[in-house]
Amino acid sequence: MDVTFQVSLYPVGREEFKPPIDAFIADLRADGLRVDVRETATIGRGALAEVFAALERAYARAAKGGEAVMVVTVASGAPTKDELARLNAP
Repeated sequence: MDVTFQVSLYPVGREEFKPPIDAFIADLRADGLRVDVRETATIGRGALAEVFAALERAYARAAKGGEAVMVVTVASGAPTKDELARLNAP
């Protein structure tokens, strides 16, 4: 089953918070996930098992560098890009 996901990583208590986020996104891509980075979250699509496996590996690596919070939303049947364009039209 293919799913759409939204994920945000919050490195807690770190002066430099951008490098862990950049590495997290790079890890997801290295695992073959197609992701689109937005202002407050990263959005992607993939097979359910592959998505969860990649998120687990990327989070484990991020958490090794210090405390981290990961927030994930997963949906099957999410709107297509065409549907989103129609819904977001002025």
